[in-house]
Amino acid sequence: MKKTKYDWENMSHPGITAALGLMLIKDVFHYPDPRIYWANEVTYDYTLAHPIRVDFMRFKPRNTLPSGLEQSEFLAYEVKSCKQDFESGHGLNFIADLNYVVVPPTLVGYAREHNPFGVGIYTPVTEYGRGEVLKCVKPSRRFPRERPALELLFGMTRSLGREHIKGLKDSMDVEPAMEQKELEI
Repeated sequence: MKKTKYDWENMSHPGITAALGLMLIKDVFHYPDPRIYWANEVTYDYTLAHPIRVDFMRFKPRNTLPSGLEQSEFLAYEVKSCKQDFESGHGLNFIADLNYVVVPPTLVGYAREHNPFGVGIYTPVTEYGRGEVLKCVKPSRRFPRERPALELLFGMTRSLGREHIKGLKDSMDVEPAMEQKELEI
């Protein structure tokens, strides 16, 4: 069997999470394709006592008309690096039309048994000539979305804005004029 790029059994949990996140961006979101809209660490209900954070959200617009935007499809991806991630009760926020967990190959069997009903599974698989790529091994069932498209898009936009500010701060070595906490964002 061909040696894979990652040694999933001996990697640290943060290393697995980072590797799976990069594979998701490269293989599923096809970065830098400008027609695929996605954001990471998207927070909803941030003003409430228990905000929820989705690891990755993807938006597939039906068209650019107002009615088409509301009928668009949202996909949520939760990255899980170990069994404890499933058992902690945190980060299983499935609020999109299609919901997935992204797990290392060593965790696929556990994810099939302990995943909520209808949630799909992505995992790295070895593909001839391409090495390891992230593939869907269990499709998601469509969920009735309880949040409007505008709310989901706003959360994605806020996340992208945070990443943009972080990128500017790092690239320009300049502090922002006001911190986000001061702006109550």
